[in-house]
Parts: sequence; C-alpha cells; structure tokens
Amino acid sequence: MTSAGHDQADRGLRAAGVARNRRNILAAARKHLIQAGFRKLSLDQVAKDAGVTRVTIYRQFTSKLGLLDAVAEDLAQRANLVAGIQAAAAVDDPVAAFKVMVAELCRFWSTDPDLLRRLISLSAVDPEANRVINDREQWRFEQVAKFVQRLADAGRLRTTFDAQQAGVAIGAATGFPACDEMANRLRLSLDQLDRLLLALLSGVVRLD
Repeated sequence: MTSAGHDQADRGLRAAGVARNRRNILAAARKHLIQAGFRKLSLDQVAKDAGVTRVTIYRQFTSKLGLLDAVAEDLAQRANLVAGIQAAAAVDDPVAAFKVMVAELCRFWSTDPDLLRRLISLSAVDPEANRVINDREQWRFEQVAKFVQRLADAGRLRTTFDAQQAGVAIGAATGFPACDEMANRLRLSLDQLDRLLLALLSGVVRLD
C-alpha cells in the first residue's frame, strides 16, 4: 500500500472511531438524562459509560448544553423525522398530506417516549433546556402551519378558525404532552393515536 493509501486508511479508521465514540456518548447521555435529569447529569459518568474521557465529550459537543442538543437531534435522526415530514409535504392532496403528517408525528413520539418525557419536563423548569427544546418545537409548529395553510387554500378550515388559529390549535393538539396524555389514559401506543387525533382535528379542519 502506498503512503497515500495508508493515510487514507488511517483517516478512515479515525473517522470510524470518532463516530463510534459519538454513538456511545449519546447512548450514555440519554440513559443518564432520563435517570438523573439535566442539572444532575454527570459528564464524568457519561464519559465512563461511553469509554471516553471528559475532554472527548467537550471536544465533540462543547458543553453539557451542546450534549443535550445532540441527544435531541439524535432522536430526530433515529426517527427520520425530517424525511417523514418532507414525504408528507410531497403528497399532492392537502387532506391526504395532512393525515400523513399527523401519522408521522405520532410515529416520532413513539420512537423514544421516555426521553421525550424527560426533555419536555426539563424544558418546563430549566431555561437552558427550554431553549433547546423550544427551537425544535418552533420548527414543528412551522411545519404544521404549512400543512394547515394548504388546507386553508383549499377551503378546508372550519369557519371558526383562521389559518393562524388553526395552526396553533393543531400544533398544540399534536404535541407530545397532549398525545402522551391521551395515549396513556386510553392505553394506546403513541403510533396508534393518529385516527383519534384526526377525529378531534376535524373540528378545526374538514378532512372528509
């Protein structure tokens, strides 16, 4: 093997090692975040469980808040949330697209509800965590608003609502806290909730 070949192989091994360390850190951080919460999250313990040093965590994530953001992003990537919403948006019929979007959100909520419960509870009491979660919730509300606007353009809103009101109402109703509460009380899994949600949301938009 040439010198260039050796260098390329070494870079590949280093990249694989970095990716493996990242996966291990995120898995350990998820576990300890659920168990201890953000304030009591010990980076030393995360590092120990991940088989890395504390310096490695700071090198990859900069801070504990950066690690929290990465855990939330990892959840979205594991669930292919962005791709799912994009696939829903690509559906031509606005009613069908809206139904796919609601199903995608329910599927996403079902990916890791234990982590989502911890993230939502953190956002309610911790200003730093709130910024991380609120940015992601803002993105979700913006996506919902786009689907609602398509329904509004098609004359599908109930007369009680304008597009902004409908978007906020639907965004709240399809959020994790509301969905988790309904699923728990009805003893349903979150990914089985879309039919019930669509029936409820038919009071805001016409889906027939």
